[in-house]
Amino acid sequence: MASKTVTLSTSGMHCGSCSMLIDMTLADVPGVESSKTDHVDGTTLVSYDDDRVTIDEIIAAIRVVGYEAAQL
Repeated sequence: MASKTVTLSTSGMHCGSCSMLIDMTLADVPGVESSKTDHVDGTTLVSYDDDRVTIDEIIAAIRVVGYEAAQL
C-alpha cells in the first residue's frame, strides 16, 4: 500500500454540514483512507492509497456533490 496525503483547496462550502457531506462522500471512495474538510479555511486533507485511487478521482467525487476542488 502506498499511502499518501494531499491537501485540496475546496470551495462552495457554507457550513459544517458541507464539510461533513464531502467527508462522507470521500469515505465511500475506494482507496480513500480518511479525510478532514474545513469549511472555514476551504481545505480538505485526504489520506489515500495511490495504488487504488488518483487525486483526479478524489476531486471528481467532490465535484459530484456540488463543490469545487483543486490540488494546492
